[in-house]
Amino acid sequence: MFKRFQSSDCSTSTPVKASIQRAIKSKLVESNPSLEDIIDELIPKKPPLTAYKVSAFLTLYCLDGKPLLFEERDGPVLPTLRFAHLYPNLFTSVRVDAGAIPFILGGANIMCPGLVNPGSELNEELEEGAAVVIYAEGKEHALAVGHLKMSAKKIKEVNKGIGCDVAHFLGDGLFATEEIN
Repeated sequence: MFKRFQSSDCSTSTPVKASIQRAIKSKLVESNPSLEDIIDELIPKKPPLTAYKVSAFLTLYCLDGKPLLFEERDGPVLPTLRFAHLYPNLFTSVRVDAGAIPFILGGANIMCPGLVNPGSELNEELEEGAAVVIYAEGKEHALAVGHLKMSAKKIKEVNKGIGCDVAHFLGDGLFATEEIN
């Protein structure tokens, strides 16, 4: 999604209304319950978030020009990797086996075997569409952000096909963009 992203790809910028900012925060807390007590500190009311339209179906939310979150049309609100790296234990996460690393860094989606092989971790209670930060076996920092294509139980049961859509990964255009003007 952000493989060739540049800050010039953003067409319009508008300050986010307080009601929409509350809705974004509630979506974020819904997918990451550990954020409930500190969400107002992470995303303060003032200054408001700024919404940048990247395409007809993708919105990037920035705070003081720094990308924090993004959202596809009907998808979950996802943190950027830089934001996830600042608060590593707060977001819902999965761990892939070491064999999946080069493919993810190339922009590929995560196949079910990469989520169930030895060395990987997948919480059985995750539902289809759950927003996740993706870590790799033996690595300290997250390497991607995405959402599950099917529930964790189904991923383990089927063990075939795409298990997680990768929206943003280390080295893509969004990760290289530190600030949007």
